[in-house]
Amino acid sequence: MKGSGMDDAVWAALSYFDSVDPALAADARLGWDGLVEVSPPAGPTQHSVQTYLWVYLRHAAEGPDRAVDIARALGDLLDRLGRVGYAEIARSGVTEELVRISDDAVWLQHYRAATEQSGIGAVDTDLVTWQDAPTGVERAIVEKIGETLEVATIAGEFEPSKPGGRPLGTNAQAMRRRGVTDAVLTSDRGKDDSEAVLLEQLLDHRIDLWSNYSAPRAELYLGLRETLHEAAQPVYGCVRRLESFIGCIGDGVGLTDAGYLPDELVATIATTVFPPAERPLHIGRELDTEKVLTVRRLLMRVRLLRRSAGRLVPTARTRQLSSDGLWRVLTAGIVGTEYHPDTIAAEVVLARMIVGHEVTDVDATADDLARLLRAEGWTHSGEEPAAEHAEPLARTLIAELGALGAFEPTEPGASGPGVSGPEPSGSVATEEGKRLAAAVLRHRLLHTRYPSL
Repeated sequence: MKGSGMDDAVWAALSYFDSVDPALAADARLGWDGLVEVSPPAGPTQHSVQTYLWVYLRHAAEGPDRAVDIARALGDLLDRLGRVGYAEIARSGVTEELVRISDDAVWLQHYRAATEQSGIGAVDTDLVTWQDAPTGVERAIVEKIGETLEVATIAGEFEPSKPGGRPLGTNAQAMRRRGVTDAVLTSDRGKDDSEAVLLEQLLDHRIDLWSNYSAPRAELYLGLRETLHEAAQPVYGCVRRLESFIGCIGDGVGLTDAGYLPDELVATIATTVFPPAERPLHIGRELDTEKVLTVRRLLMRVRLLRRSAGRLVPTARTRQLSSDGLWRVLTAGIVGTEYHPDTIAAEVVLARMIVGHEVTDVDATADDLARLLRAEGWTHSGEEPAAEHAEPLARTLIAELGALGAFEPTEPGASGPGVSGPEPSGSVATEEGKRLAAAVLRHRLLHTRYPSL
């Protein structure tokens, strides 16, 4: 009896195999059924062939030898169906190597290299980092991008623009693939053109994916969806502040023997970069002028400034960045994409900012974070995290956000995030601060790889 996804040509090919080699027919049938499971309704694509053979088969088969047998049998079937290119993938040394690798970390490294070399897999871009084994909506989007890249390859989009021209280099091809990927993500709206663009559909999927990881995380994201979608557009207040700071550094400045900015430059930055309501009350050494030191360290951490031969200088890319580019660097780098207690703490702070809670409500923030860490299996010195363990984790982020003007200023003498002593700073995010927090959280959702269970 024919199975689902099996047309007359497949049925005829399997019947022929069964007449000459029943074992081959059985393996080919297993391979075809598995391939259909990961292929779009219209049938296998190069991307789905690679996904089945390189990702799923190593777990579906009973050992690497069986996986190789199934891959080769599927190759014979695809060959008989006239899918010669797909058959070559199934019988390739790359496929055999990948299904035989037992160590997941080693496999992942080889898999990413093979996908990159194929030119078909959806590539990571500034907009998104793909999960290694996408599911649901993400898998459908990855398949859509794979189909588009396959069509573009056949159409010669990655060939020289002039006949006989020099072949595109690896970097040029990768740049074009990223361009195709981003174009699909930001313009395609799915089946009936009535839905959001695929990037926003992917964001919804990632929110749901991470919400399923733990109940406290689901609570954390509750009510944030609309704000996270709106955060695709940049805001420029914090960007202007960073541009002003970088402008004060110019082509570079000499540091003191202790590695700090000279006092006169600290005074210039304090009065130039920060508006009157946020200026440090006491300006002297950089070490004692916390906001200046905080912004400088942030700019170094996101690699916009660096030390060189006793000087603080802009990095090469800093000189070429537009305001939009600086916004992308900030939202990508201030927290990053690692899955770690420090970055989880940052997510709690960001979520509380977005909904208008006071980030200096230490007890509430620490309690929320401790519950989240416990639910996701983190420990502190071998024990479940308590509020007092969680409290210090987000201090650096709060200080940086305060120095970027993300909080409502308060009267001098009030305490707040990112201040030392009596410097004025608030604890409730400004509207721009909320949008910055949402943009950083959005970036994490689109770029952080889901942890292995």
